[in-house]
Amino acid sequence: MPRLNKFKVRVETGNKGMQEPVRFSFNSHLLPLEDISGGTQPGEVFEGGYEVRSVAHSMALVGPDKGEWSLKKITVDFECENTPPYSAEFPAVELNDTTELDIWKDPPLPTFDV
Repeated sequence: MPRLNKFKVRVETGNKGMQEPVRFSFNSHLLPLEDISGGTQPGEVFEGGYEVRSVAHSMALVGPDKGEWSLKKITVDFECENTPPYSAEFPAVELNDTTELDIWKDPPLPTFDV
């Protein structure tokens, strides 16, 4: 498993926004995102990240404690040790107090000509 140095998430909110801070779960630890900009109201774009510096076993975007948050588009940029930066996109989803979106993706495998 690679060591994740930091990541940045960009979320386009659909028709259901939320008032709460955006949180994520990293290796079962619930944390708020840092370096945030934008908003989480309907139609707004939110960006935030976190400098993790740890091996990623699990990583998820967590739903709000109250209500629902519809995510139209989610993009996550990863910076891991010993691998070039990479990104992952996720389809639309709706989160609530019982749901999470798994946003961890292993780095792409190296390619080479034979």
